[in-house]
Amino acid sequence: MTPYWQSGDGRLVIHHGNALDIMAAFPEASIDTVVTDPPYFLPASHYSVRDRSFRSLGDLSILEHFARDVFTGMFRVLRSDGFLYSFCDGQSYPVFYVSAYPHVARVRPIIWDKLVSINGFGWRHQHEIILFAEAANAPRVSTGDGDVIRSRAVPISERLHLAEKPVELLSKLIGKTTPDDGLVFDPFVGSGSTLLAAQSLGKRAIGIEIEERYCEIAAKRLEDPPMLAAVKAKQANLFEVA
Repeated sequence: MTPYWQSGDGRLVIHHGNALDIMAAFPEASIDTVVTDPPYFLPASHYSVRDRSFRSLGDLSILEHFARDVFTGMFRVLRSDGFLYSFCDGQSYPVFYVSAYPHVARVRPIIWDKLVSINGFGWRHQHEIILFAEAANAPRVSTGDGDVIRSRAVPISERLHLAEKPVELLSKLIGKTTPDDGLVFDPFVGSGSTLLAAQSLGKRAIGIEIEERYCEIAAKRLEDPPMLAAVKAKQANLFEVA
């Protein structure tokens, strides 16, 4: 399988294509840590009609089917002592939880507090949920960190991808549970933030992205020494985040 891009030393690899198809060619139990932000969406919205349309959990069936296939694929390639982090929201978390539960020893939520919310009506979103899963033989990680991580979101005006996550946050996750020279995997790599975080920590990393323009953006970020230097300059503060 020829990658779309790889670093000169082969430690960072980007594949272009469908995540399920490409992931199926990976060896079993070859990944130490999965960190990903898969596409998730709200339940179906019904047209306004004279008679009331009742909502049901069946509205989530498309998301459930997608999540089941994706999580089955990710856990097939995850080592038995590995860890998985998947971003989601309050509505998709139950579906992701059900999809992950049969494959692992423990599943729990981590809250990412973005510190600020966008103006609007009602209670505005200020957080995202990160589903954290520990495989059957995952080691217990000694830590004093709580399960609320405070890290500002990437400003909308600076994003290279609509759902771009801050590299500092991803570095926190990767650094917590990935062994030295461990292999990190993101099947929905977007603009490459997960790979950039892994690179900054000296980890190996593989990403898959279906949109070629984002493969190109990710590759350019990984080849940019000033960007990598800027990320490394923030490493000293990574584990001071509560």
